[in-house]
Amino acid sequence: MHVAAIHRISDPDKFFAVAQEALASLPEGFKVDQMLPSVDGSSALCIWQAPSVDAVRDFVDERSSGLAVNEFFEVSADQAIGLTLN
Repeated sequence: MHVAAIHRISDPDKFFAVAQEALASLPEGFKVDQMLPSVDGSSALCIWQAPSVDAVRDFVDERSSGLAVNEFFEVSADQAIGLTLN
């Protein structure tokens, strides 16, 4: 399944450093297809492949606590435009 994560980032330098570390240790079954940060680093949209929304939420929230407020939802593959299904 594809999961979208929207991040409202309070500390971009720390958030993106933590994100790079997290990408190096993704659990089995997780993949980040895209990370789309705003120019000023105050927000980002990430598209994940993962077992569930809750699995992404648990992984991301644990690592970004105090650095971002996050929102997650399952992507509707039937209505998505440009989503690569792999």
